[in-house]
Amino acid sequence: MAIGVQTSMISRYETDRDDPSDKIKVSIARFLEVSIDYLLGLIDEPVPYYNQGHFIIMTEIPMDDERLLLLEFIDFLKCRRGRCGKNACHDPHREL
Repeated sequence: MAIGVQTSMISRYETDRDDPSDKIKVSIARFLEVSIDYLLGLIDEPVPYYNQGHFIIMTEIPMDDERLLLLEFIDFLKCRRGRCGKNACHDPHREL
């Protein structure tokens, strides 16, 4: 296998007879192209291993009004970085 572990060892991991080292966990996550959090069952969304920073992982689903506030805040941060495409909002000191 491309992660440097023999098939018999993978079988041991799958049957809970052995635990992979952290180094092997990283190799497995890279090979499967998922985050280590997903691999360990900590999150339900299969976030890619090579995250480009486009994901926000939340432990709880926000209410509709909270979701709207989060989206507005994300837009605000994009504008502060000059990535929103709006010339009027590039000033980080402007009043909100």
